[in-house]
Amino acid sequence: MKILQDLHIHSHHSCDSACSTLRDIRNDREALGLEQYAVTDHLHTQYNISDIESSRHDFLGGNHPANFHFGVEVTCMAAWECERIAAGDFVAKGDVPIYGFRDDERPFDGRMCIGLDENDIRKYGIEIVVGGVHWPQGYPDTRAGVIDNYFRQEMFLASHPLVHVVAHPWDSIELAAGDWYRHRDKAHIDWTVYKDIPREMDEALGRAIIENGKLAEMNLPCVLHGPEYLPVLCMERFRLWKSMGVKFTVGSDQHSAHPDAERFAAMEKLLDEYGFTQDDFALPFPAGGK
Repeated sequence: MKILQDLHIHSHHSCDSACSTLRDIRNDREALGLEQYAVTDHLHTQYNISDIESSRHDFLGGNHPANFHFGVEVTCMAAWECERIAAGDFVAKGDVPIYGFRDDERPFDGRMCIGLDENDIRKYGIEIVVGGVHWPQGYPDTRAGVIDNYFRQEMFLASHPLVHVVAHPWDSIELAAGDWYRHRDKAHIDWTVYKDIPREMDEALGRAIIENGKLAEMNLPCVLHGPEYLPVLCMERFRLWKSMGVKFTVGSDQHSAHPDAERFAAMEKLLDEYGFTQDDFALPFPAGGK
């Protein structure tokens, strides 16, 4: 099955290590034969809004075609982080909260947020909001606690009125399960946690995606990296969701200067193997473009 979309791409305006220009994003997608694609730079909290302003300014100056869309990738954050950013109290303490406050180990109180509101969507002409879980909230001290923590975040994003696409479901849980966020080395990555995600949670997440009119993302690196059993687990989840009626998007999650064409080819092969067709994919905006 030919992949015709890429709705998760990062440019050099993103707050992390992404380095592609908007012109290269456009040229590379045209070379790949994609029909719809979007830049979605990171927006963790309002601290990052200047990156989105810069990306939007660049986008408007590029005379891009109607099938090149402007979006953002939001992160599920603890509500207290957004509140602290809004209050500006990090300034006196000398913090630079690009990723929020990851070193603050206060317990998770269950309150979540994204760093985006309807005014931002109108102001910056945002067409697509991709929402992803990128780390645990707090530091769960058990394996079951990690899985539950990620599940609650995924469900929050699947029900948030401003999110269109649930990005890379369950991704980074291997880091939380291995306590990587404290140690930050390869010895603290536990891939086996993917085998322990209960089917009931996947079913509940699939229902939430459908009931709230969201799309689920097939994220190329998240499916194709890691141990050999990970693509199987990911594709089995997608096949389950397909049977429930979930519709999907594709995202390269590109941070490099150019996309990896081999990943697109490998994903197309998996889509064929698991019986996916163009009918299983959708767009969160009219197919005709802007």
